[in-house]
Amino acid sequence: MGTLKDEAIVLHAHDLGEADRIVSLITAGHGLRRAVVKGVKRTASRFGARLEPFTHLKVMLHEGRNLDTVTQADTIRSHALLRVDYEKFLCGEAMLEMAERSLREHQVVPRFFDLLRVSLGVLEAGAGDCGLLLAAFQLKACAIMGYRPHLDRCLHCGREATAGHWRLDLAEGGIACAGCAGDSSRALSLSAPGLVLMRRLLGSEMAAVARFDEPHHLVLETLRASFFYAENVLEQRLRSRQIVLRHLEERFRGMDPAGKPGST
Repeated sequence: MGTLKDEAIVLHAHDLGEADRIVSLITAGHGLRRAVVKGVKRTASRFGARLEPFTHLKVMLHEGRNLDTVTQADTIRSHALLRVDYEKFLCGEAMLEMAERSLREHQVVPRFFDLLRVSLGVLEAGAGDCGLLLAAFQLKACAIMGYRPHLDRCLHCGREATAGHWRLDLAEGGIACAGCAGDSSRALSLSAPGLVLMRRLLGSEMAAVARFDEPHHLVLETLRASFFYAENVLEQRLRSRQIVLRHLEERFRGMDPAGKPGST
């Protein structure tokens, strides 16, 4: 038991009794931590609103047997704009959920913290499509954990992925051509453009993804594939999937195939 200082991002928070709160944090060097924030709901609390989800902090924790205790917290970046834009909020919450579900307590996965930090910053800046940024985050998170999807050629026959329709084989962690895919219930159809976009998302920095301009049907196809792939890696459902996809489907309804407002 001791005291640790680190940078952290708040992933989740829930009340504990009348005055306290438990927060889940991903830290730069100490993995996923769960900690009590004592007295945070009191008017005179020195923590104020600094321990809300999305907030990037410098934090001091007193290590405990089951839960740590937050003894100091200083805001680096509040990400306040993510809380006032509904679509950014949904996609940001999905990133936080992915991070929390990906790590065991105290588990350190190199580069995961920086991926989340950069992704939230790009999402807040608002330059790109939120759905594509979320898809890129999910695919990159899986890759960081050692489950990078194999998207260049068929896992079974070695055929290079070019034209035609493909299947994302969730059980095998990569793509299968039409001749090898069979009728597996753990496979998801992918168009050739969707497959190309997934490869671009994996190979590009988040700031570059923010400059992508893709038709809305490809955004939905790629995001749906990234959600299902992430759920397969995590071996659990992500509650954000249906909420985010439903929102984007509603937003895109009435747009032309290029993703522009329709004439109706």
